Amino acid sequence: MEIPKHLEIIFLGDELLLGIRSNGHLVFLGDQLTRHGLPIRRTQEIRDEESEIRTAFLSAWERSDILITTGGLGPTTDDLTRETIADALGRSLVFNEEQEAELRNFFAIRGRDVTPNNLRQCYLVDGAERLINPNGTAPGQWLEVDGKLLIMLPGPAHEMKPMFDEEVLPRLVKKGLALERPAYLQLRTIGVGESYLQTRLEPIFDRYAGQLSIAYCAHNGFVDMRLRPVNERLEWSRLEEIGNECASELGDGFLGYGEPDVAEWILRKLRSLNSKLAVAESCTGGLLASRFTDVPGASKSFAGGLVCYQNEVKEALLNVPGCLLEQHGAVSAECAVAMATGVAERLEADYALAVTGFAGPEGGEEPPGTIYLGYHSPVGVWSYKLIHPGQRAAVKQRAVNSALDFIYRKLKKYAAYDLLESMRC
Repeated sequence: MEIPKHLEIIFLGDELLLGIRSNGHLVFLGDQLTRHGLPIRRTQEIRDEESEIRTAFLSAWERSDILITTGGLGPTTDDLTRETIADALGRSLVFNEEQEAELRNFFAIRGRDVTPNNLRQCYLVDGAERLINPNGTAPGQWLEVDGKLLIMLPGPAHEMKPMFDEEVLPRLVKKGLALERPAYLQLRTIGVGESYLQTRLEPIFDRYAGQLSIAYCAHNGFVDMRLRPVNERLEWSRLEEIGNECASELGDGFLGYGEPDVAEWILRKLRSLNSKLAVAESCTGGLLASRFTDVPGASKSFAGGLVCYQNEVKEALLNVPGCLLEQHGAVSAECAVAMATGVAERLEADYALAVTGFAGPEGGEEPPGTIYLGYHSPVGVWSYKLIHPGQRAAVKQRAVNSALDFIYRKLKKYAAYDLLESMRC
């Protein structure tokens, strides 16, 4: 079956237009759909009002091969998607007993009664398939009408995203409406900028001028690079070869294909070395530890972290000598290394990383945005200075990203050597 030419999405919810919530659904769905050969042609953000929903739906339905809606499937009076779309299509709503059973079980597990308004969620547009929602109470709906496809998804992100991944995408692929394999190859890089990437890889890309489209996206310490064939003139196997060439050229700057997480890579590497990591933080206030604890199973290789903001706390918990703080200050290479060594000893970790600095807006002897990293390993310590000017929140986030990049590169280069040396001691 030919990939549909026109896909639209209607995002429903007053909170989107009132600025209460940003539209993260567009980011998620845009990425997933484009990745599988279904670029979005148009979107609308609509208030929870019946007349607006009806007008938006009918105009989009007229243009679209596939129409997706998010939101408005819940139990309250402002959840109007189900009824409005059914009426616009001239179809009735049909009560689904399987959904009722799941709904009652959902509430029973939580020790709560099912209120009458919750039963609204058991109605499907006549002819629609139910999309199961294990993370909430509102099912999604899949309806095929006259060669067109309507997909209704719930609004909460923790319900919508799993439903798309587990219910919608497999159906789209099975029916030949989406590509099973991504339409592009994505490489994730770390510690390098977009301009550097383009310059470094230009000799490779020049060989495929007119055959290859390259897009760069910088975010959260990474730069993602997407390689896409132009007019299907490149075989996928050749695209993979180009990706491997780029990875080889970038060396440690290449993190992996797809969307690998650097914190997960670090913990996996430490686990393979039967080692543990601890962190000590001052200016980042726990953000670095949070990145590691976001990884499922982190406790297998992450011992923990200490936030030591005041000098007295650095002395008490990390054994940073008072004379060191007096001589060099808390924002110094010496303090960063002492913090790393101190947290490694206190938490009995093989490796440790420490962050100290001036997040701003005020500095000290050095300007705001000055950051020192300290690194402790079984056979030695290192320090690294960097300067990230900017707003306080941005400085803290960049410090975390730099810390992750720092230990990633250290582990790539020295972990095997560290382990061998520590076994000899």
